Amino acid sequence: MNVKALRAFCLVMRHGNLVGASEDMNLSQPAVSRLISGLEASLRLTLFHRDKRSLRPTYQGRAFFREASRILSGIERLPDIAREIDSGRNEHLRVVAMSRMANTVAAPAAGLFARRYPDVPLTIEMYHRRDMERWLARREFDLGLEPLPVDNPGLRVTPLCRGTAVAVIPEGWDIARQDSVTIEDLASRPLIALMPDTLLQGQTDAMFANAGLQATTRMRVSSSALACSLAGEALGYAITDPFTANLHRDRVIELPVEPAFRMDFGVVWPLDTEPTPTALAFSDCVRDVVRRIGRGVILLDGDDSAGADRRS
Repeated sequence: MNVKALRAFCLVMRHGNLVGASEDMNLSQPAVSRLISGLEASLRLTLFHRDKRSLRPTYQGRAFFREASRILSGIERLPDIAREIDSGRNEHLRVVAMSRMANTVAAPAAGLFARRYPDVPLTIEMYHRRDMERWLARREFDLGLEPLPVDNPGLRVTPLCRGTAVAVIPEGWDIARQDSVTIEDLASRPLIALMPDTLLQGQTDAMFANAGLQATTRMRVSSSALACSLAGEALGYAITDPFTANLHRDRVIELPVEPAFRMDFGVVWPLDTEPTPTALAFSDCVRDVVRRIGRGVILLDGDDSAGADRRS
């Protein structure tokens, strides 16, 4: 694989044209174009639609970019890694989280970790479940945070906490004064749903199916946080987990759904890899954050260490 050609491709994707890529690489536009053509030939993929004025990424190009950009970022970090090894500081911690746990758990855990271990470099990235689990199984990250269950055979799960589904309701709705809501209360009202292939939407559909009812879907969005924000605009209600609802408490009413629908969360590790003391220390910070959240969330017993020693 020609790394220079890979960089040219990623730069064209980021800039949307050859001009920006050629300026960044200090090459002529024809030279950048030749690099990309060579990359397409070696991959046997068509990465761009070409016309006289522009390059437009194909479906193959967009899919390849999602993977290639991360690989290129890793390659570009090699000099930093070498310097860390040379200085005896090869402790860079890499954490990945799904969006539902990134802001409410990973972010405050990172703050706590940085105060306890200020000299340890930390990277936190956010991915969709499928991509996150693939990168974790390849050991591109030290640990991950996500809802359970996890079915990837290349991963090991430590239970973290348990909550129950909550409905995020606009403040002006009559049911907002109740202590809880039932599926019957919600069925005729407009639901701000997630995409059909997401775990949370599957759980929502199961709640309605168990009640023998069907939700009245007003719109679909790509994230639970966005669904809660739209509920704050009185466009409908959202069903989510206590973590996400906690972020929007100042704009909406958060009510438990009856009957209770359990939601579990875990710390996820690459299989057959002993966690580093630094990774275990971050996991401890995560547990401390969950313990402080308290409301609607129960901390579960779990052994992250698999025989490893924590940082002292």
